[in-house]
Amino acid sequence: MIQEPGRRQAPFDAPEKHLPAHVATKADEVFLQALVSGIRSGACIGNAIQQLFGRTSFPQEYVRLTLILYAPGKRRILVSRGGEAAKKAFSFVFQRLLRHPRRQELTTRPFRLQMDFVVDSPVRVDFYQLRMRHGHELHFEIGVDGLEYLGPDGKLHLFLPGDAYVRSIMSMGQLRAYLHRVHGEEYVRKSVFRRFRSLSFISSVKSGEGSWLRLYRGHPVVGELTRVKLVDAVNLAIAHIQLTQEQGGKYLYYYDAAQDSRWDHEHPHRDPRKNPYYNILRHCGGALTCLFYEKYTRTGQTLENVRRAVEYLLEQTRLQDYQGREGGFVYSEKKGKLGGSAIALYMLAEYQLLTGDDRYQTWADRLAWHLVNQVTAGGEFIYYNIYLDKPVTEEDNQKYFSFYYPGEAVCGLARYLHLAAPGDRELIFERLRKALDFLLKVRPKTRASEYTALPSDSWLMMGIKELWDFPEMRDPSYADFVVADARKMVQLMYTVTDAPCPDYAGAFYYNFGDYPYADGARCEGLLGAYELAVKMGDRAIAAELWPALRLAAWALQHLVNTEDSLYFAPRPDLALGGIRFKYTRQWFRIDTIQHVASFFAKMLSHWDAEEHGLKKF
Repeated sequence: MIQEPGRRQAPFDAPEKHLPAHVATKADEVFLQALVSGIRSGACIGNAIQQLFGRTSFPQEYVRLTLILYAPGKRRILVSRGGEAAKKAFSFVFQRLLRHPRRQELTTRPFRLQMDFVVDSPVRVDFYQLRMRHGHELHFEIGVDGLEYLGPDGKLHLFLPGDAYVRSIMSMGQLRAYLHRVHGEEYVRKSVFRRFRSLSFISSVKSGEGSWLRLYRGHPVVGELTRVKLVDAVNLAIAHIQLTQEQGGKYLYYYDAAQDSRWDHEHPHRDPRKNPYYNILRHCGGALTCLFYEKYTRTGQTLENVRRAVEYLLEQTRLQDYQGREGGFVYSEKKGKLGGSAIALYMLAEYQLLTGDDRYQTWADRLAWHLVNQVTAGGEFIYYNIYLDKPVTEEDNQKYFSFYYPGEAVCGLARYLHLAAPGDRELIFERLRKALDFLLKVRPKTRASEYTALPSDSWLMMGIKELWDFPEMRDPSYADFVVADARKMVQLMYTVTDAPCPDYAGAFYYNFGDYPYADGARCEGLLGAYELAVKMGDRAIAAELWPALRLAAWALQHLVNTEDSLYFAPRPDLALGGIRFKYTRQWFRIDTIQHVASFFAKMLSHWDAEEHGLKKF
């Protein structure tokens, strides 16, 4: 079993240097221009193409060459030759592509060309014995390894390394299910498999200018992390949100870019047209993304989107009396979730603090009063006040436990404190102290099974950071919790020097060797710890965390849907700006966009100061 290496020098520096880079030469550009011209016209002068190929930086010797043509909304064309046929001229395979009966159909749209060169001979494997565990002789790295398999009918098939990305596959179980679906299980079980890796290139969206991009795990290599790339990712996310938000305020909740589908894999029986699932917490996250964008850019261009989101939210809010004072809670999907009201309050507070617009102050007061009254005498929050239209009593509360809702409530109330009437603050302080005592001292014992090695309560970390604005809430034990969880996150982050594959660096894991888990939500918690250190004037902790934040941001770049990365998508216009959940899974939700784009926007506020040594304490 693979052992975790010790930390070595510069574990967070220059991860891009460990990925295969490709800088297109002038000869590469001229070659692509000739290929594009040939694909459009259907004509190929073999000798000329071969001479141009011979001048390029691409492999000149290989055991298999595969060419793939993509166009939006069209089934791709794949032509491949191996063995003796592969040893023939590049132009031989290219001519086969031009003769394909559907070539002209694809050239009516913007098309992209992929080239895969297999330079080492494939190795025979037992497909059903392959595992994702690193260090195992039958290890199969999803997105990096490919398969060629000879069926019982004598036909050869390919699953290229990057096809895991194209087909939205991230596990061996999903790969087996996919091949069973395509061929039938009996056919697959009778096939002979060989594993291989390839050098893969894709023409960029600027292919008219002759640009090539290197692919790794199906995704264009992201290169060095820069401020410009963070800004571009946030801008793309905001453009997607603005494009897809409904007039009534709802966001595009879920989208599978590989299938051009809104069917939610977690709710497969909910028709997205007739009965769509819509999580109200994640709805608020869409508005929060816009607000963090505005806090950084100050453009005002998304504030109308936020107000539409708020109006939709308020339609889902119910009023309730608490000790003669009116409170309000968010009701959706037949539930009144603590987290729904908490994130709604956080959003309203952020909006008012940013804009000075107090039109929603009364609603914020109601939500806050509801949250204050959800803290029990023992400090535990009531997780749902309504569950499937049935009121939840304090005695029933344990049946509906949520690990994340209390942290969200702390965060919402902490931000609201800036808007609260002076007479209400002390009561909120008192309830929050009681809740934090439970969350930091009692819950780790009574709910020990809910905790994972990799900390996950980012909302609580951010809530404590927000509370630090108030001297009455600056308890050193609160800060100790945040810093300790941040350090645990960093400990369970792949670094440049121990990553099993170069693009694992900056992603998290539960057990060393796990498939990379680049996680925007946890990164927000990690950034919260950094910002708390800044508020406390603790330069040592801030300096300790910044390199890890930088590396984590680099990993998250692999989840951002850019024009170049959507070469396979049936609807690249709709998928653009989406931020995926996993490296080789093509679905995203409004919250997967939220956490990453918000993290980037908040990180940008510190970028220049940290990168150029301007941070003052």
